[in-house]
Amino acid sequence: MEFKIINKTPLYFALSELGKRIFLPDGIFYWSGRAKKEAELIGTIGTAFGFEKDFIDGGSEEWVPCYLKDFKEYSTLDIRSIVTYAPIGGVAEMRKIWKQWILKKSNYSEESKLKSLENSITLPIVTQGITNGIYMICSFLLNPGEYIISPNKRWGNYDNIINKNIGAKIKSFNFFIDGKFNTQGLESAIQEMAKEQNKIIIILNFPNNPTGYCPTKKELSQILEVLKKSQKIINLPFIILIDDAYEPYVYGENVIDRSIFYDILELEGDIIPIKLDGISKELLAYGGRVGFVTIGIKPQWTDNDEELETLKAEINNKLEGMNRSTISNTNHYYQEVALKMFIDKGMDTIIKKREKVRLLLKKRYDLINSELSKIDSPDVSVDPNSGGFFLFVNINPEKTKATEFADLLLKKYKVGVIPIEKEDDNINGIRIAYCSIDLEKIPEFIKRVSLALNDL
Repeated sequence: MEFKIINKTPLYFALSELGKRIFLPDGIFYWSGRAKKEAELIGTIGTAFGFEKDFIDGGSEEWVPCYLKDFKEYSTLDIRSIVTYAPIGGVAEMRKIWKQWILKKSNYSEESKLKSLENSITLPIVTQGITNGIYMICSFLLNPGEYIISPNKRWGNYDNIINKNIGAKIKSFNFFIDGKFNTQGLESAIQEMAKEQNKIIIILNFPNNPTGYCPTKKELSQILEVLKKSQKIINLPFIILIDDAYEPYVYGENVIDRSIFYDILELEGDIIPIKLDGISKELLAYGGRVGFVTIGIKPQWTDNDEELETLKAEINNKLEGMNRSTISNTNHYYQEVALKMFIDKGMDTIIKKREKVRLLLKKRYDLINSELSKIDSPDVSVDPNSGGFFLFVNINPEKTKATEFADLLLKKYKVGVIPIEKEDDNINGIRIAYCSIDLEKIPEFIKRVSLALNDL
């Protein structure tokens, strides 16, 4: 494919060497697609087909992909939706409906704003869960040795993906200062990285894993101001990866109740948001492994609608090239299930049904924070938390290491938590996943944590 538009955009200059060279060649899927439209006899599809009666006892005369009858017994979906390959970028209708889902989640009511948003984002590409999306995009942007900025309290798999897999580096800054988001730390990290490389890449995750933090509206304004001011001064492309895994689960008051993707997209200058979301938490299909990557596009990059569509096609080609060369394609079955849910039930019904889960978790959120507030110790503090599935309890490292405390909790008090101990990042504490603790057991859970603290 010839790239005419993307090569001129700030996004291209922020790509890794892999991101610049990757593309989806006119291979099997190209010729298979043409054959479906143009050929009378097709010998392109790498899926075994046959008349159902020839391989299933009592089967029909229909020409279908060969399958084991057991699969049919476990699902009412058409067998073609279960065993066949999905397209490289994902099921076309699923991608379209997820884009409409993103529009709906914006909470925009004005038709003009919705239309502008629709024009300003790519058609989401399907990934093998958000984890694969993070790996894909970080590979797309980061060369070995280059830096991405992240708060110090982050999902541990970021380090695994970025440091160990890609060979890039994470520039950390302390997440909180005086119980609020550390905007000065973010700004300082940006300034430092501007001296190291010709692009600024940041990853943010709200509600956050492991802390459950969501910005207040004031804090969001401060974050946006830091990005806007810094980009204007530094004049480099800013790429903001937004991990929206826990996007719908907000319980606190006076905090933002939608992804920061939309606000960042509205910023002027070459500040480019990339949204990472999926069905794992949003549709409560944890093992479905269907994630999405959606890239924000700035209006100044193209002169007309034709160029805009060409740019989107070029971005899509590169991302499909990433899929094809790593995972080939994604889980077909769960895409079809999710698509059917959207079509049959509608978005409003899905949100209404999911709200019962959000309210269930909110009760646990309220109770566990109330119980933790009863612990009166100078050696313990709880990070600000307003959503997601977790919260984080800091423990004075001079009292005990987080791993030793977690071991004590398990052995003596039969309580399981995740210790996070990173001396270089000033972290020593435990992550509590209250999402999976019965409401009635939370007081006993925190009581045992408190007893363990008294043992120190």
